[in-house]
Amino acid sequence: MEGEKRWTLHAPPAPEHVLPRDPSPDFAPADLGPPLASVALKPGDLLYLPRGTVHQAFTPAGGAASLHLTVSISRRHTWRDLLELGLAGALEEAAAADVTWRRALPREYESFMGVLHSDRADARRAQFSQMAHGLLQRLVASMPLDAVADHFVTWTGRGWMYDRMPPHATPDDARRLARAGSLSLASKVRLRSRSAARLAVEGDVAVLYHHGTNTRAYHEVDEPQHIDFDLDAAPALEQLLASYPKYVRVGALPCETAAQRLDVANALAEAHLILLKPGERPPPAAKPKQKAGKRKPGAQ
Repeated sequence: MEGEKRWTLHAPPAPEHVLPRDPSPDFAPADLGPPLASVALKPGDLLYLPRGTVHQAFTPAGGAASLHLTVSISRRHTWRDLLELGLAGALEEAAAADVTWRRALPREYESFMGVLHSDRADARRAQFSQMAHGLLQRLVASMPLDAVADHFVTWTGRGWMYDRMPPHATPDDARRLARAGSLSLASKVRLRSRSAARLAVEGDVAVLYHHGTNTRAYHEVDEPQHIDFDLDAAPALEQLLASYPKYVRVGALPCETAAQRLDVANALAEAHLILLKPGERPPPAAKPKQKAGKRKPGAQ
């Protein structure tokens, strides 16, 4: 971003440091192999490093002060993280549905299981292993991957929405920002961006997590911004999310009544999440403020 830095790159010193889940500790130079590369970066340059690439940077002697920005991606967003969440949920559901999971372990299993007994020929060991592996196979086969993916997206997306800056508004966006109370069934609207919000079903509530009313101060509010709706509003929310960048007529939203359609649209407008189609202009009005977690019209 400013100045110049020279970057020296090394391969991870051991297999466990390849694609690490968390940042690694500092390494001693003696633990590293020969450099993979040594490059000088100037303002405007971009360097991609796969997770785990060991790197060090310094400003050339006599050079001006330098400033760079590091952006981490895919941290705790791996197959391990997805399946860790999925297996925990699947195990809980399996134990609730099938008494087999709740049965006690064999009596005195410690007398024939464990490393101390691993070389013993004992029928009880074979039975124990067969039972454990059978349960694991059933668990994996019954794990609802789509539901797990939804849960993982909700779990990661909720934090992502909480961390984000408020949406960037171009002058045109600012003019077309829908205002709560100014919409009609004939209004045509769309989300401000494809990633403006994420929908989750939590119990009997459809929860829309968003960053529309975040502030520029990091985590100034106490919790992720969200709007709680009754479950019957979920199809309308799904349509608005899936239709981007196309516009949707408020009166065409899949709700039972016109009032519900307007409730959904106005709730999103109050959260600064939707734009009017070009050519439609909202009347001048003060923009209402939303508090974190506030339940919206049409919601519980």
